[in-house]
Amino acid sequence: MRLFRLFKKDMAREVSDWIGDELISSAQGEAILARYGTRLSDAKSNSFGYYVLTALAALFVGLAVILVVSHNWDSIPRMTRMLSLVGLTLIINLQGIRLILQDRYRPGTLWLFFGSICYGASIMLIAQIYHLGEHYPDGIFYWALGVLPVALLTQSRLITLLCLSLASLWMVVEAGTNFFPTSYPVFVFASLWIVWNRRHSVLLFLTSLVGLATWINLLLAWSYGDFYQFEPFIDQLPLTVAMGLSLAGFAWWMMRQSTVHHQDYGQVLHLWLLRGLIITLFILSFNDPWRELVREHFTWGFYTPAVLLMGAIIGVAHASQSGKKAVAPLMANGIFFIIAFTWISIGEADVDVLTVGSNFMLIFTGIWLIRRGIDDTVTHFFYTGVGVLLLTALARYFDLIGDYIGGAVLFVVAAAVMYGAARYWRFRQLQEDSRHA
Repeated sequence: MRLFRLFKKDMAREVSDWIGDELISSAQGEAILARYGTRLSDAKSNSFGYYVLTALAALFVGLAVILVVSHNWDSIPRMTRMLSLVGLTLIINLQGIRLILQDRYRPGTLWLFFGSICYGASIMLIAQIYHLGEHYPDGIFYWALGVLPVALLTQSRLITLLCLSLASLWMVVEAGTNFFPTSYPVFVFASLWIVWNRRHSVLLFLTSLVGLATWINLLLAWSYGDFYQFEPFIDQLPLTVAMGLSLAGFAWWMMRQSTVHHQDYGQVLHLWLLRGLIITLFILSFNDPWRELVREHFTWGFYTPAVLLMGAIIGVAHASQSGKKAVAPLMANGIFFIIAFTWISIGEADVDVLTVGSNFMLIFTGIWLIRRGIDDTVTHFFYTGVGVLLLTALARYFDLIGDYIGGAVLFVVAAAVMYGAARYWRFRQLQEDSRHA
């Protein structure tokens, strides 16, 4: 049911229709919507769409201004160019501040958003005037740094998204020039503070976590001393799995909080981590990825099992506050990856055994999803579990591990799981019927 919170406006409109059809009263409708952090008045609210379209219009106007000015740039005197850029940026931002002081928040933030774009254009064009382009990523960094105070003061999701996007672009560009983006976490933590304490935004929350995970992986790349010899899948997989285990437990913890927004964050993060786990296990269900991992084990050292163990401990510690349902799959996958990567680090790892283990972990994950879907009456998890089992069986049909006997065993296991799930579903339905009788 928590997935409904992702569609609060649609839910408010639906409940309004129920009230109009006299199926429920207004008080009952408000009580229903209050559980999901919305109210009846949101059904008639179109302000968000207007806000998005107006923000896009401001963005396109800013791009048009940049193009027009760039076309006639060389014909304008140098001092006139610089003063015009500074004056235009100052006037637009002052207009935004004036509107916010008059309690006209949304128009004010749109003006400040436009002013932030003009500020970045001014940095680039002034740098062009005075030939300040020795290290061009600095321009993007100072643009993001200038927008950061505006984002913190206004706590606008739009301006915060612009700031985080610029910082992420700077991180990628800076890394490409063989410099490490050390200060990137400042922008990430500022964004997380805003969405956690002030403004609800699932997009900003997930973007911040993805950016932070990317930065940590870049830090790992730099620790090897040669960024260009860094293999993303091979060298990053242990650290990424460890972060995923930690975040999985954190997502379970958030889903049990009393704040609706935090529950939304936990639900969405849990869904994306689940999809990432399934994709990772499916890739590792083939021989070639494990063969590459075994071949490159010498680059890992002791950190691999240590960081995986730390991630599993953190994840289980968070998830244990949510009950055994959360701890069981997290612990099982954590133990599997710790054993697998420790075996590779020690040496003499058997690729076929690791591949078979990945397939059985896929089956276990599918079983858990089916069981949870039946117990909690969540069709999304039930059909995802069925899909995982069918995909595993199909992959093994075309890519056998070992011999035909191994493939046949996997098919028998999948069939037993399907039949067991059907029997369990029927048992639960009979229990529900007897309870209501």
